[in-house]
Amino acid sequence: MTSDLLDYHLALNDLLDTHAPLAGEESVPLAQLGQRVLARDVTVQYDVPAFDNSAMDGYAICGNDRDHWQVVQRIAAGDAAGTGLQPGQAARIFTGAPIPAGATAVLMQENVRLGEDGASIHRDPTEGAIPEGLNIRRRAEELQQSSTLLRQHQRLTPAAIGLLSAQGYTHAPCVPRVRVTVFSSGNELVEPGQPLQPGKIYDSNREMLLAMLREAGFEVINGGILPDRLDATRDALQKAAAGSHAIVCSGGVSVGEEDHLKHALEQVGELTQWRLRIKPGKPFTWGRIGDCRVFMLPGNPVSSLVTFRQLALPALQRLAGLDQEQARPWQLPARAAFSRSKPDSRREFLRVSLQVAPDGLQAVPLQKQGSNMLSGAAFATALAEIPPGAQVEEGMDLVVYPLADRF
Repeated sequence: MTSDLLDYHLALNDLLDTHAPLAGEESVPLAQLGQRVLARDVTVQYDVPAFDNSAMDGYAICGNDRDHWQVVQRIAAGDAAGTGLQPGQAARIFTGAPIPAGATAVLMQENVRLGEDGASIHRDPTEGAIPEGLNIRRRAEELQQSSTLLRQHQRLTPAAIGLLSAQGYTHAPCVPRVRVTVFSSGNELVEPGQPLQPGKIYDSNREMLLAMLREAGFEVINGGILPDRLDATRDALQKAAAGSHAIVCSGGVSVGEEDHLKHALEQVGELTQWRLRIKPGKPFTWGRIGDCRVFMLPGNPVSSLVTFRQLALPALQRLAGLDQEQARPWQLPARAAFSRSKPDSRREFLRVSLQVAPDGLQAVPLQKQGSNMLSGAAFATALAEIPPGAQVEEGMDLVVYPLADRF
């Protein structure tokens, strides 16, 4: 176990280096692929386009050196290509319809006029030469059979799922779904909805962590509240480890006499790192019980939120199949819309609101920055990283980590 305070970036690199995707694969149906990660490459089954087709509603023509053509057929999407065109002939054609043999271009319907006989089209010759293949989508110009469609370690977004469907896939090979058990720890905690006795508080961390894990696509198990007893904590961790790939706990990892999680982990497993040079979240701890990974977050709700998003979640994303770069927290550049003269010895993650300015994003800190003040975090759209020992001047370049896809 390492007890020295570790910098955030060293801790993140260590977590990403020591957490690898789960072994094996599962065949997952299309309807259940959201947020899953591919266990291996998936290949293209059919050329895209599967045949030459029209990119426009208009007329397929044979002979680009003319200014009028005789319309001899009509081809809609879903029709066969029909008979081939001879020089001077055209086919009325619609977007996605197959190109008939002999066609040299497709003219947009807005760029031609129909003859008085209704069976010919005319084009203004002053508009210039017609490029060969104009408005024709060629077979396999997007995807070629047997090439790679989607790569191993790729997260399956809605667009990727649509691409699989377009290729006729009904299932995809995915990294096994990571199963995570979530505990809160502390005699002071009460389940929401229960009577609140003197000295008690409602448990916020567990529901917050469960929500973030579900949003990221993990299978979650609600482990409940652990009492402040070493034996009960040890037994609960050991039981959860037998049925989970990972355990996430909040509270009970500080140095108080009633903080038993760290000692329980040392008795039944291995404690890898305890305490970081980070604000908020100094007591963040990780280790393992056999093959089950364990992450212990501070009890203060904002500390729990920050350490989960910045450290535990990237490690869990690695278990779920993402490569190291994909698993890293998403970051953006922004400018400080505030100043602060008093530096801190720890790397700090301020809760901020991102606002769009003419020169880019601005980070505006929320007033309630205490590690116990979840109300501030609830209205934050990002975490702004302040390096240790740094003074902040207005306009200073910052790295920010969005808390949502939209801000």
